[in-house]
Amino acid sequence: MDKREDVFPVPNATLPYWRTELHKNDSIRSTEELPKECDVLIVGAGLSGVSTAYHLLDDNPSPPSVVLLEAREICSGATGRNGGHVARSWGAVGKFSKEYGIDMARELSSFVIDQSYAMKATVDKEKLDCDALLTRYMEVYLVQSEADDAKQVFGEQLNAGSKYVEDVNYIGPDYVERVSGVKGAKAGITMTALQLWPYKFVTTLLSRLLERTSINVQTHTPVTSISASEDGKSAVHTPRGSIQAKKVVFATNGYTVGIAPKFAKKIVPWKITCSHISTLTDTAHQPPHLNHTYGLNFADGSRDYLIPRPDGGVICGGASNSYIDDRKSWENNWDDSTLHESARPHFETVMQNNFRGWEDSGAAVDYLWTGIIGHTADGLPHCGKIPGQENHFILAGYNGGGMAMIFLTAKGIAKMIREDVPFEESGIPSFFKTTEERLMKDAFLA
Repeated sequence: MDKREDVFPVPNATLPYWRTELHKNDSIRSTEELPKECDVLIVGAGLSGVSTAYHLLDDNPSPPSVVLLEAREICSGATGRNGGHVARSWGAVGKFSKEYGIDMARELSSFVIDQSYAMKATVDKEKLDCDALLTRYMEVYLVQSEADDAKQVFGEQLNAGSKYVEDVNYIGPDYVERVSGVKGAKAGITMTALQLWPYKFVTTLLSRLLERTSINVQTHTPVTSISASEDGKSAVHTPRGSIQAKKVVFATNGYTVGIAPKFAKKIVPWKITCSHISTLTDTAHQPPHLNHTYGLNFADGSRDYLIPRPDGGVICGGASNSYIDDRKSWENNWDDSTLHESARPHFETVMQNNFRGWEDSGAAVDYLWTGIIGHTADGLPHCGKIPGQENHFILAGYNGGGMAMIFLTAKGIAKMIREDVPFEESGIPSFFKTTEERLMKDAFLA
């Protein structure tokens, strides 16, 4: 797939586990015809789009008219295809600390922790039935040199007085295998995280808006282009007609370049894979329930994320070394209608090979799917006003870590629109801001 101007969601996407129990509003159209105009038009009905709408409309005595457009079904893109896990890998903390400094790593880590509690508070406030569970996430290292690096980063953050480190534990070689349950573990880092059913979070949050606001939601309505109108508004074009919008929010992640050419080579679609693993229920070899969520760092340099579900199933994503050499299969690829079939053998045995007590569990893959993430040059999302486009806003390009950043970023974007404040007063980390300088860097070599 090499025509970047054709980057749009494809039909017949692979079925993720999260979309096996569909909400009544999955293919909703609030009205038979599209509205002619609106104050704010949001493109994309995943976590970014729905969260932005929520923060725009919740407790707002003078709400704007909001239209939410989705090319496929509600939450059918990256949010409905991820791990359902709000956490930032400790490896990312180390990477950003090394590349950008301890202060930036501290700000990012604190923002991620705040995300978990903000989403949990919203679950409680809105009574969202989405299996939300505060838990401990453990980054596990199977190679000694990486374990040593993780310990060093922990020490640096501790010595720097980073308050969030109060929530972080370093577990050394004496106990890490017993505590984690991971065979051959050399060290572990644990911290608070949130796991949930992402599709149910998004669809039930949207249903609360539909119950008490005038939001107009239109699924199966892909935006094909956006053009400027003489009155300063934007004409948002779809196969069903056009809408005049005062402000437009691009909540489009890996598909952004399809309607925002300015982001060509800046937010590049990558196709990655995830799975759901089940165990036998009528067996004498029931495996132990795992009380952490995990990042597993393997000797070959790859990493899996692994989220044990309350019902005994396991979400596992990664297996990148099974397909990474075939670059065309994932880089600049936005086709989530086909699988990375080469990843299946890895997922079929990941539990048996790595966890104590799971050797005879009969764990096996029952769902395998792909999803599209947005990759950026510096590993950070593009957020805020699009340079040179006063009434266009973006939150996209999460590099596969969106669950840990989106909800409060969306709150910041909504604040910019609701209160007409600059990015610097939005509460979004400063380094997320999209700028002309950042847009000079390509995310890959063409």
